[in-house]
Amino acid sequence: MPGEEPARGFLDDWQAAHLLHTPWDERVAHVFLLDPGRDPGAPQVRTAADTGLRGGGSVTGILYESAVVQVEGNGIWAASYDGTAGDNGPRSLARFGELGAALDTFAAWAEQAAGRVEHDQAGRYPDLVAGILRYRAADARMTTARGKLGDAVRRHQKRLRDERSISPAAHAIGVSREFLYRVLAGEEWRWPRGPRVRPPGARLPDTPVTVLASYTVDGHQYALVSYRDTADARCVGVDRDGQPWAALSDVQVTDRDLLAPGMSMATMGQGVAAVYGRAHDSVTELYAVMTSGERVSWPIHDDPRNNERYFAVIADCQALTDIVAAADRRRASLRRHFAIWFRPAP
Repeated sequence: MPGEEPARGFLDDWQAAHLLHTPWDERVAHVFLLDPGRDPGAPQVRTAADTGLRGGGSVTGILYESAVVQVEGNGIWAASYDGTAGDNGPRSLARFGELGAALDTFAAWAEQAAGRVEHDQAGRYPDLVAGILRYRAADARMTTARGKLGDAVRRHQKRLRDERSISPAAHAIGVSREFLYRVLAGEEWRWPRGPRVRPPGARLPDTPVTVLASYTVDGHQYALVSYRDTADARCVGVDRDGQPWAALSDVQVTDRDLLAPGMSMATMGQGVAAVYGRAHDSVTELYAVMTSGERVSWPIHDDPRNNERYFAVIADCQALTDIVAAADRRRASLRRHFAIWFRPAP
């Protein structure tokens, strides 16, 4: 990447795309809007002649998609893909500490898209598309308002009961006394609590972890670890100074690809990098090739927890030119996986 800003933009776009692929039944809120004038069975692709929605161009893909997802240990996220904005459908991404703010942002994004469609009179049914987006925005805002009202009622539960004010409160709100009792019991007007999505490799404080090897490099402590994530996937990772730094889950190796690597480094082209992952059962030797021409052997560790073989190479990225695995007469190089990241920093 030419700089920090485009790099962050790339990562945000990547994360937004992954959040939008969260299964529908694991989202707190979502919108998925195709062009109402096209056959639902038609392929969701864009042709070279497409100009997007702007100017009434032909649309053959998703017009708008947005979701609110609760990610285990990583907050609440809102993500959207906006095909109404042109430029190949830009994505938006935002993180929140509480659900109301996420739903309000979800609603605001949908309203902005509706406003664009109305202003440009884009597509075949601009009033219908705008109406759908505004309806979904209003529904999200209603969810927020209902949740906040339910919280307020429950917050004043003791006072309402002590002052025998249940019936007056129900009348003021416009519901029956019986319904208000269900609100007080937490059965109605609750915040949506969709499943908390856990990303691959998620690790909780009480997750059992096996330390396979420890290294001290450039004043920092590194550990090659294995564990099972919250979805019971087999994971291998590297901890730095006692904190999780990077992890892979359910990595696969083959007779052709002897190593399945991951990589982490503090800054591109500078400092220490960790190349780690899984090795095929047939691998008998693993070594790093340094810029000086020296070959440095690194061990492969048999993991009793996951019944797989794992490795880690911790080295100065500017001094490392290749990592090679040997099995019988075969050699597998990792140079193609990481050479671009190890180039000198600009």
